[in-house]
Amino acid sequence: MNPPAVSTDIRRDLVALLPRLRRFAQTLTGDANAADTLLREVSARVILKSHHWKGECRLESWVFNQIRIGWSDELRKRNRQEPLSKQNAEATGVSGCESKAFLGMPEGLASTLLLVDVEGFDYSEAASILGVTPELVSSRLCAARLALSSQPPGFAEKRA
Repeated sequence: MNPPAVSTDIRRDLVALLPRLRRFAQTLTGDANAADTLLREVSARVILKSHHWKGECRLESWVFNQIRIGWSDELRKRNRQEPLSKQNAEATGVSGCESKAFLGMPEGLASTLLLVDVEGFDYSEAASILGVTPELVSSRLCAARLALSSQPPGFAEKRA
């Protein structure tokens, strides 16, 4: 009887995490629709494979990591099916100047900034989620902050 209770708890906890997970998925995909699709697929996989989470880390860290792995798998699948240049030409769906600046950062910077500055993960947790070293997290975080600080004056006030 314990597995259904664990599954129910993971579902409840997953629902509570959805807004945070969606933001993270969007930093990876750069597209709201692709982020939603990724989140649906990974959420279903997390529920089905909840027995793999052994409690060694926080559930949210494990789920964030599953999203990163899901996106990596999706990229590998896409790269086998179509050229990368065609993917980049079709990427759309981000709205708002702030979102475009944030999601338009080089790969890895937006995700790192989101995990550390917005979600509050420490460097080692963010590194584990992203599959990189804590030193690379520190470097990416610095680069992301510099990229945001280089925006023109009054950029944040230009909201529509």
